[in-house]
Amino acid sequence: MRSEAMCRLLVTHSRRVKLKQFLLNMRAVLWAMFDGLAVLTSSREPRRNLILVIRLDAIGDFVLWLDAARALVHRYRAQGYSVVLVGNSAWGRWAREMGVANEIWEIDVRRFIGNLLYRWRWLHRIRKAGFKIAIQPTYSRDFLVGDSLVRSSCADQRIGSVGDEANIAPQLKSWSDRWYTRLVPATSMKLMELSRNAEFMRGLGFTDFVARVPTIAQISNIGNVGTNWLPRRPYAVLSVAASWQGREWPIANFIDIGQRLVIYGLHVVVVGAPADRCRFFNLFNALQDKVTDLVGKTTLGDLAEVLRCATVVVTNETSAVHMGAAVGSPVVCVLGGGHFGRFAPYETEVTEGDRYLPIFVSVKMECFGCNWHCKYSRQRKEAVKCINDISVEKVWSAVETVLNAHKRLRE
Repeated sequence: MRSEAMCRLLVTHSRRVKLKQFLLNMRAVLWAMFDGLAVLTSSREPRRNLILVIRLDAIGDFVLWLDAARALVHRYRAQGYSVVLVGNSAWGRWAREMGVANEIWEIDVRRFIGNLLYRWRWLHRIRKAGFKIAIQPTYSRDFLVGDSLVRSSCADQRIGSVGDEANIAPQLKSWSDRWYTRLVPATSMKLMELSRNAEFMRGLGFTDFVARVPTIAQISNIGNVGTNWLPRRPYAVLSVAASWQGREWPIANFIDIGQRLVIYGLHVVVVGAPADRCRFFNLFNALQDKVTDLVGKTTLGDLAEVLRCATVVVTNETSAVHMGAAVGSPVVCVLGGGHFGRFAPYETEVTEGDRYLPIFVSVKMECFGCNWHCKYSRQRKEAVKCINDISVEKVWSAVETVLNAHKRLRE
């Protein structure tokens, strides 16, 4: 009887998913018709020495792409082009601070999808700019965002990855494939994102490009992290939130880790976005005066410096993993199976001395690679099974490995 109930639940869930996907596909078709009208009614400047690069995914993806971005911009600048990076507003300001491209145009992705006037203005701006070449290096392309912006550019060359169907329905992908003049081949084998970026770059002709952990250099005079906010003694960073609560290790487990770090002699610094604050009350209450609250108080540039100075960073699978690795901090990450092998664990093509690679802690399951479509039932705000099953002891063992290595370096 229990097995039959589970089967009925899975069938119902499958039907809901299919209906939701159908409605999303219909919306995408309507938006594409709207985009076509926007392009037809927009004026176009003569072709100029402008390169458009479109990268609109999240902060962590941007960090993993940084090496490729720098190589791309350097090559085209040397050829006399000016490079405009159309990026996600979540990290656009930070990219500007780092000087990633000649210009950074920031798009609020949610508004671009949901606000037709906002969408129209962006389509018009990109059409009018007169780009010679448009490049979208994202492997898992998005029909409504990246593909649509490439289409609106009307550039002489429109280059993208052949990609996969993780974020796009097959019929829509077949349609948007035709908006490109060139699709760079990509293996269908699973690749870690650093290797996937290298594959695209080599397909573009950057034959010497290899997959390595990006480096984020310290930017002088950025914020006041070192003088006003951080404790003067050694500290650990806890990054407790994630983009979806199903990917968040239980807060009680982070409290346990925090208390052990305090016993070890470390102060604890908690970081996160402003919207996360309400979820951290129990953590702040448990650690009392042994915790520094930086939730919602740092820019991305500031956060990079907070992570750079940490003895250890303990985090869910979120941007703090990749930022911590890029600034050279020891990172311990609680890793679920939704995208296992895609963004973590790390795989590189070069070894760079004693540079830290993140330590990923997981409990392997046969359903890894589910794209976070978990087949196990859970409460609404509860973590999925592959994350919930990771024990405090397993994570603390990884943290101890980092702390012991740090102790040996000081001796």
